[in-house]
Amino acid sequence: MFTEDCKYYDPKNIEVKTILKYVKLKGKTILDIGAGIGRLSFPLAKYAKKVIALDKDKRVMEYFRKHKKKNVEFANQDAKHYLKKGMKFDVILLAWPTIHFKFIEICKKAMHENSILIFITCDNNSDFETIVDKLRVVKRNYFDKAIADKMKFLKLLPIKLKLLIKKKIPTEYLYPSKKTAFRVLKNDMEMWFNIKLDKPAERRLLDLIKKHKKGENIRFKEIIWFYILKLK
Repeated sequence: MFTEDCKYYDPKNIEVKTILKYVKLKGKTILDIGAGIGRLSFPLAKYAKKVIALDKDKRVMEYFRKHKKKNVEFANQDAKHYLKKGMKFDVILLAWPTIHFKFIEICKKAMHENSILIFITCDNNSDFETIVDKLRVVKRNYFDKAIADKMKFLKLLPIKLKLLIKKKIPTEYLYPSKKTAFRVLKNDMEMWFNIKLDKPAERRLLDLIKKHKKGENIRFKEIIWFYILKLK
């Protein structure tokens, strides 16, 4: 499900292109914290010296075994444990994480004076991020704490680190058909929120998909916040 979710996100590779626009990766070593299946690790490895794809979820181990790349190393550990070794990296990538305030200090410990931290997170008001609310399958204010934590985290970033770039970037989820969109989005609800849709919720999802039909495709707008920071 996670592989398929990634397959239909950002078809124009806007995230990767934005990173390449603002950060020189040649000869650099990247630590991708919470790499998942390496959605960003693998394409960035084409430009960097080495990428350490770090993820504690054992379910992604098999994916990395099947998709080996010479300069991509997978580490099945959490960041705090892995970085006890005292290693420093040229670029730290923290993309779409579940927000934990400890991440700021964890990233700082992995940085040297010339290191860059790239932080990417979603805007909770975009078309895609509001799907679960529109399906009415979670209680009202379900995401209030998560959103409040994210906003607090975003305020802390430029206090704890030196802010170089802050941008709001439009991306999208693009599905080739209503059938594909329904299958993937239904699975997303289960994967991300542990929600199995009942028949009324399925009908609401189908109605929502119809509203996002553009030609033969289904498009849900996604907006991301893109930060580049360094040590003060």
